[in-house]
This record gives sequence, structure tokens and C-alpha cells, in this order.
Amino acid sequence: MKRLNQKKKNIIKRGFTIIELIIVISIIGIIASIALPKFTAVQKDAKEKADVASAKVITDATYAQIAKGVIKPVTAGTTVVIGKTDDDVSGLITGYLQNVPIPKATPASNFTVLINAEGDVSVKVGSNVLYPIANQ
Repeated sequence: MKRLNQKKKNIIKRGFTIIELIIVISIIGIIASIALPKFTAVQKDAKEKADVASAKVITDATYAQIAKGVIKPVTAGTTVVIGKTDDDVSGLITGYLQNVPIPKATPASNFTVLINAEGDVSVKVGSNVLYPIANQ
């Protein structure tokens, strides 16, 4: 009997109490509530930077096609939507790329290439100009 009580005491001493478990779970909850908004902000920032990088690639492809003489700037300017339209200029730009990029930060829209009469190229998504960046 004495030996059985000794084993029960040893088993109880080896486990965690319910209070200790509740404290650990609440600490994990507090850490998660702090980390989740940070993670969401980092993820949003990464998607925005990926869009800027894709816009730069589209700009470089457009400049390459202008340099070859395949795309000719017109006086009224040219607006090309990448990915949705099957017009000639969009096909020339997307044909130069390995794959057609899709905006990550605003997935419901497409990249739009603006070519002015001087041959300057800018890329935007919605109303946000992604490249060239204004403060460069």
C-alpha cells in the first residue's frame, strides 16, 4: 500500500498542473496576437515589392521592343493592358516575357503599360504607378 501511494505521488509530481498549462497557453496566445499583425504587414509589403519588380520587367521588355522598332510610340500615346487583351502591342510585350505576371497586391486587376509620344514607358496597376517610382 505504501509503495502504491509512493508511485502515485511520483506520477503526480511528473505532470503539469492545470494552472501551469493555462498560463503557457495564454502566453502563446499573447505572442500569437502580437506576431500575426506583423506577419500580415510583412506579407503585404512583399506582395507590393513583387509587383514593383514585375512592373520593372514589363518596362524593360517594352523598352526592348521599342529599341528593336517593333513597337513605335504614337503622338497620342499608347495604353496596353497586359494579360487580358489580345491586341498586337500586348502580344509583343508578353511574347518577350517568359510568363505574364499577375499583380500580387491587387490580384483582381492587371498591369497597364503607358507609352507616351517620346517613348517613355510607365507601368501601373489600377491608379497606382508602380514603375518608374516617383522618388527615383
